[in-house]
Amino acid sequence: MKITVVGTGYVGLVAGTCFSNTGHQVSCVDVNPKIVDMLNRGDIPIYEPGLADMVKRNVEDENLVFTTDLAGAMEDTLLVFLCVGTPEGEGGRADLSYVLEAAKQIGQNMKDYTIVVSKSTCPVGTVERVRDIITRETDHEFDMASNPEFLKEGAAIEDFMKPDRVIIGTDSPRAEELLRTLYEPFNRSHDRVITMDIRSAELTKYA
Repeated sequence: MKITVVGTGYVGLVAGTCFSNTGHQVSCVDVNPKIVDMLNRGDIPIYEPGLADMVKRNVEDENLVFTTDLAGAMEDTLLVFLCVGTPEGEGGRADLSYVLEAAKQIGQNMKDYTIVVSKSTCPVGTVERVRDIITRETDHEFDMASNPEFLKEGAAIEDFMKPDRVIIGTDSPRAEELLRTLYEPFNRSHDRVITMDIRSAELTKYA
């Protein structure tokens, strides 16, 4: 599959790298050219055991690229993972400005049917807001899903490659089937996928 990961922070970098390691074509997009240049040089901004070697190998195999060009990255993309930051804002609430701006850009650059998957830590109801924004920006068909991460610092690669559970929240059977297919390499010993509605998946991350 062709996958675009929006955001190259902790979750985005780990997820994009691990997906590329199973043979998918992954473009990791960031608005900061300095971060993209650093990643293209092989300099990893976070330390996770095994991450630097996995990035290097998949870049060399041309399964993984880093870019600031969202429009180019979304050419022929089936899955877009939204992994931008949600820093604590005023009063302790999550600042969703980066998520909502990314949603607008995704909608403007959508070229065909796409599944937009939220991995950002967001309050319940955020995926619905993202859906509304994308709907205003595109006439293309798309589905939404919530697929929260449960990664421990220092063990993120191990946690992603051998998860104890994979949460898929969606109201689309088509999206659920494609996400199940995506996660098959991480479920070889037994099925770790747990499906639910979008709001329940969002709440699961906080719980």
